[in-house]
Amino acid sequence: MPTADQVASVIIARNVKPWTDAMSLQKLLYYAQAWHLAVTGEPLFDEQFKAYKDGPVVPQVRHTRLEQSSRKRSGQDLTGIELDELSSNLLDLVIASYGSMSAEELSALTHAERPWLEARGDLPTDAPGNTPLSPESMARFYRAHRSLAGRTAADLAAGGVYVRDPNVSDAIDVDSLLGDLDDHDTATDDSSWGGANLVAPRSGDRPRRPHRVRC
Repeated sequence: MPTADQVASVIIARNVKPWTDAMSLQKLLYYAQAWHLAVTGEPLFDEQFKAYKDGPVVPQVRHTRLEQSSRKRSGQDLTGIELDELSSNLLDLVIASYGSMSAEELSALTHAERPWLEARGDLPTDAPGNTPLSPESMARFYRAHRSLAGRTAADLAAGGVYVRDPNVSDAIDVDSLLGDLDDHDTATDDSSWGGANLVAPRSGDRPRRPHRVRC
């Protein structure tokens, strides 16, 4: 099983932008873990997400990726990182679906979804917090309430995880999605998280066998 930081390296390396902003990296990492739990019933990596005011965060990755140079596409060393094909393809699908959203949009989306809200409890929106998000809550929510590129977790498990056409974006319409959710206040943050994150999809097939990640 890869570490969260290794998965972060793969996400950065598959990004067409020269570097990935820190908040977007955390949220793409979160959706990779959430959808892996929903589709397979198993985590992609062991590290926990904490319910920070900005949304779900893996503290270890936040610490190691503070410097912009650590989030530079050309600087990622993928030597020794291995993902089975399902996990690799699921990463591609998450990037294709969520990657066109800005850091602020990704943060707002996680703020409106049950796993983060449950972990935050009664905390004010601008209060610090580090309660772990429940993997069970993540799996339940994305199985029951979300689709990825138009397919449910059950569809993906049964029919295969792949990006149907690398030339066609499966980007999520964040305005439409947020409009369908209950209104929740979102935290404001004047830290140095921000920035847009644009990524390109890659294609893959369903078979689940180990292979070395290449970018």
